[in-house]
Amino acid sequence: MATTKKNENKNTVTNKKSAAATSPRGGQDGATKVMCPVCGTEFAIGEHEHTVKNATVIGADSGLGSVYLPVSKRGEALKSAGIDTSKYFSLRLPTGGEQLMTYDENGIPVAVKADDPIMQQIVKGGTVPNRNLFRRWVMSQVFHGLMWESRYSGDGFTGWLKMHGYKYQWEMLVEELRVQARLYKNGDMENFNARNRWFDKALAIEMANDHIEQMRKDAGDRPQHKCKGVPYIKYDCTNYFVSDIEKKLIAPMSDYVQKIESAKNPQQLYETVKRFCDHAHLNVAGSFKQNAAWKDAYKGMGAYATMQNLLRFHGCTFPKDNDFYKRGRSGLDCLEDAAKSYVNGEGWRLFGLMKQMLDENGIDIKAKMAQWAAEKSRR
Repeated sequence: MATTKKNENKNTVTNKKSAAATSPRGGQDGATKVMCPVCGTEFAIGEHEHTVKNATVIGADSGLGSVYLPVSKRGEALKSAGIDTSKYFSLRLPTGGEQLMTYDENGIPVAVKADDPIMQQIVKGGTVPNRNLFRRWVMSQVFHGLMWESRYSGDGFTGWLKMHGYKYQWEMLVEELRVQARLYKNGDMENFNARNRWFDKALAIEMANDHIEQMRKDAGDRPQHKCKGVPYIKYDCTNYFVSDIEKKLIAPMSDYVQKIESAKNPQQLYETVKRFCDHAHLNVAGSFKQNAAWKDAYKGMGAYATMQNLLRFHGCTFPKDNDFYKRGRSGLDCLEDAAKSYVNGEGWRLFGLMKQMLDENGIDIKAKMAQWAAEKSRR
């Protein structure tokens, strides 16, 4: 719950005796009520519960009556989150309270209803999605990758990605699908579509089938032993007769792939992919190669998030020498066109466009990383 400065105005806190007089929502029978400045939600503190506002404990028997947080702060919260609030304003009532207002089709001021689209978005999602903060930590990862140097995994972003190992691609995919399922459930389709563009069901199926093929090869290359003359191998601390490898080791994994293919929504996709990972014998997959499609999607998503932040926060412009730049269009619109064009195995092209943006805008990666490190040390 958002809070405001203590004692910001006389109507912030009304005592138990005057609450009912100053507002129809005033506290009754000693109950303390709090109103959120973001969504306007009013909720009461239970008899045996308490919360804290500006280091003041508020309980059902606190004697504070109703605690009102200014409606005007709601507009500020929405505006800072990148939502158009031009048609919203706060009206101070004669009783001392406030009401969030908007304009109808005829330009007449009316109170904001509970089914207002913005209010519905807040209630459904639980938060105000802040469009101005676009996965800024991803840009930091990309910069670290670009500066990576290693004689073992190789230099540059590809070497940095390889350094993370095979298991990382599955851990990353499961977490990504978990987040996507939550975004979809909360109705945040803009962010869901931006992420699902790169990491979707098709990629999960491609990775799963590739994993099974590498498992099959790995099992075939294992040294064979014999039990009563019958050859067997040891795989992930379990013995398998060579004749049973397909039936008992490979076939169960193929069944999980079919469940991934049958997933009907993001939540089911997340659950089926996680189940596949739980049974994928990742502990003995250290020598497996990272999936090419996953690496391409990782580069594409990394480039997309990095370019978003360069355009939003670092005064950069979209590179001009390409098929997506158009005079008069915003850089973010050009980026969207490029991202839509470079899905399906061409994320590396968007990564190249990102490098072009860094070069044309004179971004010194080492200097940026040093600046971030200095800022972090001062916190």
